[in-house]
Amino acid sequence: MDILMVYVSELYNLSRIKFVVNMILMVVLGIMEGIGVLLIIPLLIVAGIIPGMQASSGLTSWLNHFFQNIGVPLNLSVVLLLYTGIIFGQSWLQRYQSLLNFDIQQSFGVFISVRLFQAVAYAEWQLLISRTKSDITHVIISELMRVYSGVNYFLQMITTALITLIQIVIAFMIAPGLSCLVLAGAFILFMFLQTFVKESRRMGQDISNLNRNLLFDLTEHLNGIKEIKSYGVETAQIHNFIKTRNMMKKNLIRFNKIQTRTNMLYKVGAAVFISLSLFSAIEIFKLNPQEFIVISVISARLWPRLSSFQMGLQNINTMLPAFRATKELENQCLAARENLPEDESFKKIELKRGVEFRDVSFYYDSARANYAVQEANFVLSAGTTTAFVGVSGSGKSTLVDLLIGLLTPKMGEILIDGEPLLENLHPWRISIGYVPQDAFLMNASIRENLLWVCPNASEERMWEALQLASVDSFVGSLLDGLDTVVGDRGVRLSGGERQRIVLARALLRKPSVLILDEATSSLDSENEKRIQKAIESLQGKLTIVVIAHRISTIRNADRILVLEQGRIVEQGNYQSLMENKDNRFHTLAYLSETPAAEF
Repeated sequence: MDILMVYVSELYNLSRIKFVVNMILMVVLGIMEGIGVLLIIPLLIVAGIIPGMQASSGLTSWLNHFFQNIGVPLNLSVVLLLYTGIIFGQSWLQRYQSLLNFDIQQSFGVFISVRLFQAVAYAEWQLLISRTKSDITHVIISELMRVYSGVNYFLQMITTALITLIQIVIAFMIAPGLSCLVLAGAFILFMFLQTFVKESRRMGQDISNLNRNLLFDLTEHLNGIKEIKSYGVETAQIHNFIKTRNMMKKNLIRFNKIQTRTNMLYKVGAAVFISLSLFSAIEIFKLNPQEFIVISVISARLWPRLSSFQMGLQNINTMLPAFRATKELENQCLAARENLPEDESFKKIELKRGVEFRDVSFYYDSARANYAVQEANFVLSAGTTTAFVGVSGSGKSTLVDLLIGLLTPKMGEILIDGEPLLENLHPWRISIGYVPQDAFLMNASIRENLLWVCPNASEERMWEALQLASVDSFVGSLLDGLDTVVGDRGVRLSGGERQRIVLARALLRKPSVLILDEATSSLDSENEKRIQKAIESLQGKLTIVVIAHRISTIRNADRILVLEQGRIVEQGNYQSLMENKDNRFHTLAYLSETPAAEF
């Protein structure tokens, strides 16, 4: 019930005026339907279409006098014209209400999906890496689809409830005793079917879990498609997919069985209770023919609406687990929101003095014994090149993530020209050029990939960046040049070509700091030399931070920091560190030139 109230509250707060107008239309439609029930029978009697009944009293008599007073002869044509007018008005309002309902549904869908995506986009990196990509994708796409589809169920359920309430009021005005009997039967059947509502909620949770598993299997398969085909394990992947898909089918079949069972029970219940009602109307309450006809029409309409209300309730309960999943993800992201303003009108930081790490320590979980970085103290002076080296797991990438501001120090602080990094997070990030080990390129043209980080760059600036990255000749030799489509993640290019285009993209921003996170680790020696040459041409022009794969590639670095188990154990330039053959750096230098070595 709590999560349902949150759902209704958010829906109302988004479109208050439209929501109120929608409620008013529902009431008007209910009244019009009630009028249709009340008027059509008396009108037919007054017109003499139903023989043997006299318009002597009640509504029938009033209508007879009304038409006499306005001088309109009451005949079949007038009766049918009035009936058509009522149906036309009701149909026009229903169409308008349906359009309004659809507008509310779509507006709610856009609002809640944008809000969730925004929360994810501004969430801290540490939270995002704790959730799988498929899990986040599942919530933003699959679960949100169910959430705003539930708006339609909810609005239809309210419409049904209001129209049913109005018809019940009319029935009470005509035959209170009989109406109580009908409502008692409806209430008994409604309570009996509440177990189906609870089962629908459980099935909704199962649907959420199975959808998440299916998307996870699909995402993992596509991420590892090359390895899967290389090992020839497609059959096992297909079996896993079939297993999950069949479980989804069984779950949906179960839900469909509940829906059809509910519909069947309401139809059977309607037949039983309508029969009892009509028997009571004739034998016990002795209703006159006009009242009997009206009560019969209301009863015939009431039960299908109760059935529709019950199925709407089950659909809403099936949807609520999806809404709960979206709220949980959104609340987690909002609780871990970075200090990033939505207004991006900030100037880049032109680094003057440098970046200082002052007693910085960081760990990924609550077990403080497992420090990823511990008591780091150093300065990255502006205009210099600094290299981080160490075996895998020594803390190099964590140090870079701290430098970018993706991670927040648990202890200590990071200063940018003497100012706290966390207070200047957005200006700092737009001042950084980042080249990761796994080059990221979109399935678009080289031009679009470059403009992704610098939308206003001219073509001249793009060619300058390509030249700095030593890839201008290659791009110029392509048939479509800058408009060449690179394929998914740049699959149509070689590793070296991809990496140099990513480097050009980073340089296009004219960054104050260039970060190379093992950017050459997966390249052959020839491409590594090309990128190394491009990097060396930039030394002294901007601040460069390098995570080294091979020690020989950082010979010209101004400063080298050697990390081990999160601590900086040695630092200096290449020559000074190599002089001591007993230190850790000398060992790493020897291992890095060994073909089997990795760190």
